[in-house]
Amino acid sequence: MSQQASDMLTRRPGMVTFAAIMMFILGGFEVVFAISEFANAVWLTDTPYGDFNGYLWLWGIVDLLLAAIVFYAGYDLLRGGQFGFILGVMLAGISAIRWFFYIPWAPFLAVVVIAVDILIIYGLTSNADYFRRASRAI
Repeated sequence: MSQQASDMLTRRPGMVTFAAIMMFILGGFEVVFAISEFANAVWLTDTPYGDFNGYLWLWGIVDLLLAAIVFYAGYDLLRGGQFGFILGVMLAGISAIRWFFYIPWAPFLAVVVIAVDILIIYGLTSNADYFRRASRAI
């Protein structure tokens, strides 16, 4: 195999690096949301928050788990793993759908998170060939 062909297999496209960094930003958002949910939980404030009936702490745990998975997907993208590609597209899609429902209550935040999700999906799907080639090279 020539040096140029070898570089094409091992060199990560800039959009994949961008998508991985955006995954880390999305994970950071999820951690901040979890902290906010823990701070507004009934066991801390003694008053129910919204329609969550005292289970806001459970959403905080879900957001922390989601953040851990998103961080791992970003790490796997930087390594060139196909699992990170699949997980990244799936989580960004789920996150965009989730935040679509938050638009009436937090429009600016929801639009920002949805934009980050769209950038992640675009960055990954526009370079899907990189992940196919990387999986064949192994």
